[in-house]
Amino acid sequence: MAESTRRLIKPMLPKAFGLWKMFRMVPVLSWSATSFALGIGPAVGWSTSAQINWWYAALVVLSGLVLHGITAHACNDLVDWRSGTDRVSPGILSGGSGVIKNGLLSERQLMFICLAGLLLPVAAGLYLSSRLGPLVFVFLLTGVWSGLSYTLPPFRLSYRPLLGEWLSAFPTILCCTTGSFFILTGHMTIEVASAGIIHGFFSLGWLMQHHLPDMDADLSASPPKVTTPAFLSRRWGPGSARLVPAGYCALAALAGLWAGISIDPVFLIVLPFAAFCIYLAAATDPRNVASITIREKKMVLLTSGHAALLALLLGLGW
Repeated sequence: MAESTRRLIKPMLPKAFGLWKMFRMVPVLSWSATSFALGIGPAVGWSTSAQINWWYAALVVLSGLVLHGITAHACNDLVDWRSGTDRVSPGILSGGSGVIKNGLLSERQLMFICLAGLLLPVAAGLYLSSRLGPLVFVFLLTGVWSGLSYTLPPFRLSYRPLLGEWLSAFPTILCCTTGSFFILTGHMTIEVASAGIIHGFFSLGWLMQHHLPDMDADLSASPPKVTTPAFLSRRWGPGSARLVPAGYCALAALAGLWAGISIDPVFLIVLPFAAFCIYLAAATDPRNVASITIREKKMVLLTSGHAALLALLLGLGW
């Protein structure tokens, strides 16, 4: 019995490892989990712990992580492999998870995983909207749209400058924050929306840093993946590409400054985080993968740290 069990399990281990690699825990935590924290933290401060439906909170967070780590990443690995950019990318953190290249998962399996990843979010969306109203389903649809439209044909929004950020990536961060707060409290506040906007700009900053190593591979893909950094690089040279992550971090600083003056001084904590991120982006050598990678890691840490601190302070009522 033990031997037959081992024979059954052994072929599944590479697939399980491939699924884990494809999930990519660090970007999922920095992008999605921190977005939810910025909604849940203020919700706890708004209510009392006894009033928070933690089952709803767990369902929302788990659905969001699955939608990002399973559906969106499976789409990204599949489409970018087929277009060719992941085949020649020199990136350390970028260039996909490598599950197809290393024979861990097939294209057909990625298609199945992408669709399977929709089951929990859709079921959770139907369940929560039946109890809390149709607005919940709007949040769900935004998340599904973002997970599929960033790379999946015919949209391929990440293959077009600015569209991937503004029509796909940014809306889902804002919905994770405002949606989780609404589901737990039944309300919307300008403080929570502001937190989502600031975090969205920060996240776009490190995402654009993430695209820097792949610019040549992206432009040689079929169809070409013309990310915003690749567009600037092709038009004004590689050095101009670092302006994109720096610009999004500058938008985070401006949004935090406005919110700190107009809404709550707590938002002014964005300024040192944003200043450091702008410096990291400006100091990047867009032709040096090691330079890009070490600075991307620091930007991810700063983005996550800012979100965690702001969620804590808002939850404490500061």
